[in-house]
Amino acid sequence: MKNLALLSVFFITASTTLFCQTNKLFYENKARGYILYVNNPDLFPISIQLNLELENLAFSEADRKVFVIPPKVQRFKIGELTASQNGRYKFNYKFKSTIGDITITDYDKSIAYDLPFQKGKSYHLYQGYRGSFSHQTENALDFTMPEGTEILAAREGVIVQVVQNNTEHCPSIECKKFNNYITIMHADGTYGNYGHIKFNGSVFKVGDLVKRGDVIAYSGNVGYTSGPHLHFVCFLPGFENWNTIETKFKIDKGNVSVFLQEKSNYRRDY
Repeated sequence: MKNLALLSVFFITASTTLFCQTNKLFYENKARGYILYVNNPDLFPISIQLNLELENLAFSEADRKVFVIPPKVQRFKIGELTASQNGRYKFNYKFKSTIGDITITDYDKSIAYDLPFQKGKSYHLYQGYRGSFSHQTENALDFTMPEGTEILAAREGVIVQVVQNNTEHCPSIECKKFNNYITIMHADGTYGNYGHIKFNGSVFKVGDLVKRGDVIAYSGNVGYTSGPHLHFVCFLPGFENWNTIETKFKIDKGNVSVFLQEKSNYRRDY
């Protein structure tokens, strides 16, 4: 008797706030089963959480659910489904993905970041880590600064995302979708995100290497904002939300590194 293979597929991509936009999970038939693959054309690794519903099929990776896909790969094999006995078999799947390697839990805590603006300038930190306005659940920083201010890379890395096509803003979370930003991937698997840059305000493009101190963009007033400012956040990836982290910054002449405090002014003299 001929074996009958029935397939029911549910495809779920990650939230747009987690920045996975062009990845694809797909399958190919094999004798009495399937092979699962992922394409990742992006410059950064991605992590996938896969949930399978199997009928008369065994997964080669057993109960494993999380897979890390290297950057710039096609047909990356994540496992095989094989019929465990004769007769009917089928599977359903759901997955979500996020930027970066979700298995990284440690990072270089000794790094002191540069203030993300020019030497001789001083700016007010309107909102700090776990701030009272919109940072209650994240370790992010808001520097009040005029539109068009030069934004400098706080740390070296690779530009992996640039969004600069938005012009709208409002002081409501509904406008978060209009944010412009640059994301830089660091050597230890963390990412730096510079938000609210102006329309067409990026100096670099995706794939460019940047050094700390390079002018990477110009500040703006787009997205979820009540006034012009730079939003900076460093994070490790997470499926539901970023795992935002506190980072020390060099202040004054660069010989002191501190965790920045909300409602304080910080000057850069290095």
